[in-house]
Amino acid sequence: MTDTAKLLSVVIPNYNYGAYVAEAIGSIVAQDYAPIELIVVDDCSTDNSVEVIEAALAQAGNLHSTRLIALDQNEGKLGALNHALEHVTGHYFVIHDSDDVLLPGYCTRTIAELEKARETDPSIAIVYTDCMLISATGETLDRGKSAAFDPKLLDRYSFIPEPAMCLAAPVLESAPYDAAIRKGTKHHKWKRIVAKGWTGLHIPEPLFCYRMHDQNISGIGKRVTAEVESGIGGERILSGYWPLQTTEA
Repeated sequence: MTDTAKLLSVVIPNYNYGAYVAEAIGSIVAQDYAPIELIVVDDCSTDNSVEVIEAALAQAGNLHSTRLIALDQNEGKLGALNHALEHVTGHYFVIHDSDDVLLPGYCTRTIAELEKARETDPSIAIVYTDCMLISATGETLDRGKSAAFDPKLLDRYSFIPEPAMCLAAPVLESAPYDAAIRKGTKHHKWKRIVAKGWTGLHIPEPLFCYRMHDQNISGIGKRVTAEVESGIGGERILSGYWPLQTTEA
């Protein structure tokens, strides 16, 4: 019998990231937290993503449940998310980009921090962390830093990453999300949730890996890679790289 009060729903939207999505799925399978339901939405990829996802899910027998939703037309990340939310049954929720990797223990740690914080402030529904920036092939580049939670800052900057551990209810009550938003998708989602009075907590530790490559929707991969190649190193404040919500492709 599954304890629904502990069930974590993880949604992975994917579009043409067949080169990375198996590793993303593997990082969920490797978590020491249970139970987890995993929902992967393929947004009408034109590469071999569906075959890669099917193979990876076939190796995910330790999870509570898995589901692949293969869309027959491209709807964008938020459109894909909207489809997944129809199947979310967990108490906790993570949207995990298909080119990134959770470090071992991410789910256990962030859920523990979320529940501890809610003992004194029940408005806290989001826990997010720093990250390690990695190359397309997985080499460590630098550290990426988020900012302490400030709802006013969210009006001017995008600083809460995917993934972030959330209570599922605020995510669901803020849906459906505007599928016309094609850049700054996470900024759109967090603004909707925070507008309903929910708040967040920042853990200033790198607990996931954020992959830098030429196809990052935000353009951060090209910028960071060029900076590293030109000798510019050190920590990077992610809000300086992530766009605000926009319908521009």
